[in-house]
Amino acid sequence: MRRVVIAAGGTGGHFYPGLAVAQALKARGWEPLMVVREADAALPLLEAEGVAALPVDLRGLPRRPGPKLFAFAWQLAGGVLLLSRALKAFRPDLVLGMGGYLTAPLACAAWRLGVPSAAHESNAILGLANRTAAGFGAKIFRGLPPRDGLGTVVGTPVRPALWTRREPGEARRALGLEAARPTLLAFGGSQGAKGINENLPAALKKLSLPALQVLHLAGRSKADEVRAAYRAAGLSADVREYLDDMGAAYAAADLVVCRSGASTLAELHAQLKPALLIPYPHAAADHQDANARVFEKSGAAVLLREDELGGRLGALLTDLLKSPEAEIHRTKMAEACERLGLPSAEKTTERFIEELEKLSRT
Repeated sequence: MRRVVIAAGGTGGHFYPGLAVAQALKARGWEPLMVVREADAALPLLEAEGVAALPVDLRGLPRRPGPKLFAFAWQLAGGVLLLSRALKAFRPDLVLGMGGYLTAPLACAAWRLGVPSAAHESNAILGLANRTAAGFGAKIFRGLPPRDGLGTVVGTPVRPALWTRREPGEARRALGLEAARPTLLAFGGSQGAKGINENLPAALKKLSLPALQVLHLAGRSKADEVRAAYRAAGLSADVREYLDDMGAAYAAADLVVCRSGASTLAELHAQLKPALLIPYPHAAADHQDANARVFEKSGAAVLLREDELGGRLGALLTDLLKSPEAEIHRTKMAEACERLGLPSAEKTTERFIEELEKLSRT
């Protein structure tokens, strides 16, 4: 039985693609070991999935000089030693980093022991951890067409539950929504998106589209304040903190308003959903803006920067939801998703696994 170690700790954007790869390899007879951060919230999920986990006490690289930087260096050295011991004991045929800060120490440990390594970069810009991993000989795979030309484009794996495109009316009923009403889906990740939460209710009030129903995933502990914002705008909306069944949420939506994290974009591509993308303005190296521009360039999405929300959000929503050409515009955006040059969601995982299996035999 072949074995693989996958570093996928840090954020859901790294973890869930890593889990999708682990599940696919496990189905092909591999034994996966997932490296995650200590006390990671994903540990119960890995246990439920029957995937072994190795927690590592390491946090992200501090962005400013100071005492935290020295503490990080100490933790990083300890992480490399811990992972080196783990690789010696587990004897993997391959290691894979999914781009979070655990990728670099795993690549270093693999380089020390001569284990083939790979790193997946889901963003349009190659992150620091993956640049470091490439320096240790890791083969780079890309989720989006890269601006720097480095690596092999395979797409970003998504959960199999998102491969299937469900009928909108059925999905709306499953979510407790009205089956025949046009639907807007808005979300900003597990923590929510302040810009979307604060600006969308007011913009929808100006839009004045009574037939529209809104499913707004506000983020942890944000639902009450967002419900209050809709009430203040004189609107009703289905506001929730989060939703497990994102496949149903995407299927129900005529338009999605969201951030442009790479995993979100992979899910939009899998579901062929038109989107209004509002990049997180404080993302490292402004990578969410770079991601969104890939979709904007192909015509698959409209890009709106956070500092433009107050002035342009209402006009863009009118264009995408209320204008005479709104439905045609959204249809063209969905069709453009297929022209991004990325494989389908199912083919993404299949192709990536094939590439990893070839690398493990080199």
